[in-house]
Amino acid sequence: MDDNYLYRMQKYENDYLDYIRAAGDVRAANGGSPTKEECILLQKAASCQSEMANMSIGEEKMYHQRKIRELGAQIQNIVRVLNPKALEGKGNDGRSGAGSADGAPSAGSGRAAAEDDIDTTGWISEAPKHSFEDVAGMDEVKETLRACINDTKTAKLRAYLKQSNLHSFFFYGPPGCGKTYLIEAFIHELMEKDYKYLTLDGSRILSKYVGEAEKIVTKLFTMAQENAPCIVFIDEIDGVCKNRSLPNLPEYASSITTSFLTGYNRLQTTQKPIIFIGATNYPEQVDNAMLDRVELVRIPLPDQPSRKYLFMHQLKNVISLGDDLSWEDIALRTESYNARDVKRLTGHLMHLIEKKLMEKYQDEDKAIEALSTGSFKLDKGLFDEAYADYRPAPKESILQALDAWEAKYQKKYGDEGGEPVETPDGPILRGINTALGVVNDPMGIGGLISNIASLTGSIATLVDVLQTVGIIKDKDREDEEKKEAA
Repeated sequence: MDDNYLYRMQKYENDYLDYIRAAGDVRAANGGSPTKEECILLQKAASCQSEMANMSIGEEKMYHQRKIRELGAQIQNIVRVLNPKALEGKGNDGRSGAGSADGAPSAGSGRAAAEDDIDTTGWISEAPKHSFEDVAGMDEVKETLRACINDTKTAKLRAYLKQSNLHSFFFYGPPGCGKTYLIEAFIHELMEKDYKYLTLDGSRILSKYVGEAEKIVTKLFTMAQENAPCIVFIDEIDGVCKNRSLPNLPEYASSITTSFLTGYNRLQTTQKPIIFIGATNYPEQVDNAMLDRVELVRIPLPDQPSRKYLFMHQLKNVISLGDDLSWEDIALRTESYNARDVKRLTGHLMHLIEKKLMEKYQDEDKAIEALSTGSFKLDKGLFDEAYADYRPAPKESILQALDAWEAKYQKKYGDEGGEPVETPDGPILRGINTALGVVNDPMGIGGLISNIASLTGSIATLVDVLQTVGIIKDKDREDEEKKEAA
């Protein structure tokens, strides 16, 4: 069994139990009365069950789906007590009775009043300190963003020509690849053109009570129009614009996505200069209606010149290198390191250097003098010692997942007439679907159990497993049973 799979399942299960216990404690502390805090904890518990359902099959999957429904009913009961208006226009299951599938805008007479009670303290931020000059590598991406900055100089002309002044970017890539750092540098450049900076984390929005998250999203896009020219940056956008085609998605998460798309569509109808930026490590979790509206920008792991720059930036003004070690050597040795790995390895080096200095000089002032004069250097032996003691975070699985998502997205939404791109798991998914008798797979039935395929190693073995647990029927066995019955 995949260790990463087991780790994730155990983590979601532990988090779920923690949220349920905390919700019970809150209910008890309030004399059995429902509260917003209890509802938020139950929402988080439902999200954990949703993730576990998406990773499971068979009876285990049905168990998690049942838990999602139970939690959904509990959440609705709390909302009926605390804010019955939040369920107006929805059916007994809490689903909206009307609305566009892709989040088309719909104006409500009470929208402005509903936004007035939202605390927007801290939403407008100061300019980040670093610029493109401080960003190592990523030259092609920076050129794309510089072209956007140039467009802002002709906003009036673009409006006259009926060209949109809304620019939208969606940054994705593995954790620690420098997405946020690059985005902040982009924002720094834009704020020199008198743009205001409006930012929220997706996790901050998602942690709100049912109904409040939707109002925050609506207020966010209203403020963007009021403060134009403006930059809107949503980090962890996968939390507030969940892919509604995902199976087992809690209803409250789908509702937030619809509100988010409705607010974004309002930006598309204005000629005001606005730059929208979203960022995530998990693009497959983001709704396709959102992805269709933005320019996709993948940020890779730092390449060798970028890693050289990162190490030099952190070490060059602190310690000199010995004759047997160069910055190029360090960059070459740290293939597949992300920016966080570089920072952590540098931290290991600093602790080791401090230890060696005090062992040798036994005096802080003498140690500092040895560093400043270059009499104590970082040599290959010292670097090797720190390097051997550090293990970078594993990245292969998330890189493979990003590659697979890109291929699948390009195949499904790429330019018409282009050659379809086969996803890495395409052949095995087709085999799974054949075994299941599935012709069309809109809900990703094969994808739900593709992790089993990777463990069994072949379609034939996978089919045996599925037949054993009763997910698919064994036709040969059925034929034999019919003959015996006859």
